[in-house]
Amino acid sequence: MLRRKKIAGCLAEARDGAVVLGIGVNVGQTAEQLPDGAGSIRTLTGRAWDREELLSTLLDDLGRRYAAWRDGGLDAVYDGLGSRDFLRGRQVTVNGTSGVVTMIDRHGRLGIAVGRGEVVTVESGEVSYAR
Repeated sequence: MLRRKKIAGCLAEARDGAVVLGIGVNVGQTAEQLPDGAGSIRTLTGRAWDREELLSTLLDDLGRRYAAWRDGGLDAVYDGLGSRDFLRGRQVTVNGTSGVVTMIDRHGRLGIAVGRGEVVTVESGEVSYAR
């Protein structure tokens, strides 16, 4: 998310002891090429960006965070999640569970407040949220 517009998506899938990560980033699209609610780095910054440079920066950052996670688990990267937690406080639906996101816990699960003091944790699923 950048300026409350979705500019990227990520899909992670665990399989046979490994995680496959897919990342898509809207880099050079114009406003006319994007659906409602989406943005691109170009539309939100007002200038063109070099995709190879962005990819290099993304992979370097991902590599650093992965190494920290590998060495120290989620605790090693957890403190950096809060400021990036776009879903916190939003109404969501995940796997048929609807409520307001409370947080990502230290096990990587999404906490969803579903009633008076009741929080359900979800380990995986597709998240739909109200804009």
